[in-house]
Amino acid sequence: MILIRHVIPVDLGDGKYLLINSLNGLMDKVGEPVFKILKKWHQMDDVTPDGDFETSLYDALLSRGYFVNHRTEEDAKKSEIVKALREKHQASANVCRSMTFIMTYDCNFRCPYCYEGDAISKKAIMTPQQIDAALELAGDSLKTIGLFGGEPLLPACRPSLEYLISKTNGKQYNIITNGYYLEEFFDLLSSIDIISIMVTLDGEENAHNKRRFLEDGSPTFQKIMQGIEKCLENSMPICIRMNLDDGNLSTGSNLKQSLLERFAKYAGLLTFEMSSMLTSGYEEKSNLMVGLYEKDVQSGNDDSSKNRLTGKFNPIINAFTVGAKLNPIYSFCFAHVGDMHLVDPYGYIYPCLISAGIEALAVGTYHPEIKFKENSIHNRNIETIPKCQTCEYSLLCGGGCPLGLPSYDDIFKPECSNIRSQIHLMLPKIYKINEAAK
Repeated sequence: MILIRHVIPVDLGDGKYLLINSLNGLMDKVGEPVFKILKKWHQMDDVTPDGDFETSLYDALLSRGYFVNHRTEEDAKKSEIVKALREKHQASANVCRSMTFIMTYDCNFRCPYCYEGDAISKKAIMTPQQIDAALELAGDSLKTIGLFGGEPLLPACRPSLEYLISKTNGKQYNIITNGYYLEEFFDLLSSIDIISIMVTLDGEENAHNKRRFLEDGSPTFQKIMQGIEKCLENSMPICIRMNLDDGNLSTGSNLKQSLLERFAKYAGLLTFEMSSMLTSGYEEKSNLMVGLYEKDVQSGNDDSSKNRLTGKFNPIINAFTVGAKLNPIYSFCFAHVGDMHLVDPYGYIYPCLISAGIEALAVGTYHPEIKFKENSIHNRNIETIPKCQTCEYSLLCGGGCPLGLPSYDDIFKPECSNIRSQIHLMLPKIYKINEAAK
């Protein structure tokens, strides 16, 4: 028998290694002596254990799917997995359960790091006709509504928002807003079933006001806080988003603690999503997210007060931290499935929040006509990306996020840096944090 190719070794440091079996999702931690034996076996065309220890190791790994009789058997196993994933993917594809309305790209803020950049120069607001067309596209399967921008809660958007709400009775809402007009829109927000209102605060007052200010440069922190408090007082769930880098990491942590104390009586309504800047490199993102994870581990706070993104790492890291089995994936994320659409005031359909406004990543149009592209993210998976078909990482990363590609001329290329960064940079650091906390 031979060792499968789909074994990914991760150096955890201190003579410890993690073996990830990407065919069946099992993970095993081993020491240096075992790892040396595996390196030897990896070179053998027919593994024959030498001695009692190797025999015991062989039997253990055989029971966990690390051996096959020949390469064609391994390829057949992967093909079977991919076929099951494809069928599951196709069953979910294009059944729109969630639709996010980009009410406008316009915004009253001028945050210097905004990833939408020049999109704020687009002043159009969704019309009732566009809202009707979008809802017709979604059909009866629609369960949740998202509001996004730009800034969706601008006074100029109110008539369209009122129309949308009147047409979506019984739906639940997720709202992403800068929070400046929460008080002015409170009556409208009170009339709908809200899952979450996400508001960005980039640290304590001074730090926030240097990064998130009005078009004329005026500060925003105090007015946002008034709106947040009013929402919490009226049982509306608030998620505080923080965009962090080295310049505001400490003040962001300070703000989180002060908000937990200030709004202690609203436990369960207040959550946090703390993340690196979208423009950060993979290593920088890795270091920051690991640092945030370490703070949560050390704090011992209950889950509701921890960073929501801690539970949204790559599934490999989540599985490693809780000892769970990995599930293979067919494509990188929900955006590739097509069960969620973002619609904008210019008639385009986008697959996710980060792609909004990048016309090259639009999957089609909904107005004035419904038309989907033949080649889009919805068709991107480990079967349509040629290099993924023979890659041992593919069932773990689904081809990676296309937004990380250097260009969008050909999205049927893999984006490998993220998965390798998370496995080989983040995971060993998280292992050390967990070991130190024992």
